[in-house]
Amino acid sequence: MQTLKHTIDQIAMFDTHEHLISPTEYCTLQPDIITALFGVNGYIQHDLVSAGCSHQAIDAFLDQHTHDIATRWAFVADFWQHCQYTGYGEAVRRAAKILYGINHIDAASLEQAAPLQATYQGVAGYQRALEIAHLQEIQVDAFTWQPPATPEIPTLRYDLNVQTIADGSVVLDTVATHTGIAVTTIRAYRLALQTLLRMHANDIVAIKTQHAYTRTLAWTHVADDACEHTFEKHRTGIPLTAHDALVLGDWALGVIAHEAGILGIPIKIHTGHHAGNGAMPLEWLSPRLVTPLIKAFPDTRFVCMHIGYPYHDELLSLAKHYRNVYVDLCWAWSIDPVTTSAFVRRWIHTVPISKLFGFGGDAFLPTQTVGFADQARHWLALALQAEVDDGLLTIDAAGSIAVSLLSTNQRLFYVRK
Repeated sequence: MQTLKHTIDQIAMFDTHEHLISPTEYCTLQPDIITALFGVNGYIQHDLVSAGCSHQAIDAFLDQHTHDIATRWAFVADFWQHCQYTGYGEAVRRAAKILYGINHIDAASLEQAAPLQATYQGVAGYQRALEIAHLQEIQVDAFTWQPPATPEIPTLRYDLNVQTIADGSVVLDTVATHTGIAVTTIRAYRLALQTLLRMHANDIVAIKTQHAYTRTLAWTHVADDACEHTFEKHRTGIPLTAHDALVLGDWALGVIAHEAGILGIPIKIHTGHHAGNGAMPLEWLSPRLVTPLIKAFPDTRFVCMHIGYPYHDELLSLAKHYRNVYVDLCWAWSIDPVTTSAFVRRWIHTVPISKLFGFGGDAFLPTQTVGFADQARHWLALALQAEVDDGLLTIDAAGSIAVSLLSTNQRLFYVRK
């Protein structure tokens, strides 16, 4: 086990998915140790809520200015006991150990380690955390159409996010302003979307959408004429029904998928589990719902993210059957590390290994990425060692697969075709 784990620890991972705030925003935030581990949309917050913690208590816990650490920890201490061993909790524990030397998280250990957070402040601290995570490139979804052409840190690269376009909620005037095209007709809207992608084609690594949070993943081809009435309603400010929004979103997704195929830009699609609490329609999330889109655009590469959990079995079949379907393990290691390990083992014996991407922390703070990265390495080592122990792989083959999943596959895939 030590030999394989050592091999995996030495791999500089190609990180395909984060939501990292910019270094400038990080400097303004000046996170303390609690925020660094638990804050800014930290996924552990969702498990704390599921365990019974109130949102108000979490807000007080994350308030860096009102209470001391001991008082803040008291707001969540009982609930932490219930979720410290979940995947989200494990990632927090790993970050705490690596960054601050904390073996057991409680008020006393956080207070004692708090001064060490100075090591991870500012741009230098931001970079230091990413270096500790041992990442060679980090792809960021910053929820924007216009990622920076020159990132503040060279290892950061950006996606172009089209969620509001895909769910039909986009403000058309913002598209017009951004592209310089008056979006007055459905055909002008098509030209504007094509222009949007072409404007940023050289600045981005992928197109990203998480419209599964706001609508079903199910997609239907919509022709220009069939969308024209809905477009006019939206353009003139008439509220769209849920069906109208689907029509406009499906039409736009078709335009984007077609153009992405021409430009050679892959499309990352959130599939499966939702972050947060209390608003997850399971019927929207299944990767199988994306099949008509995948089939309609065979020259466009689609990356189904988060293994579509809990519908991961479907992605084994989709990726095996469709040459333009790839799967990303980003976030999956922390949602359910046991299932993700089993998924990797099944993938090895089902789908070409080149179509699976091994890591993305999906985090907003670099200090949290450290925990997610260590967690992914640990559970991948367990999965591959089990293959070796069962006589299904040699130790050399397992090491080679680890390199493919954590680096080679992504590096080759994200070279523009």
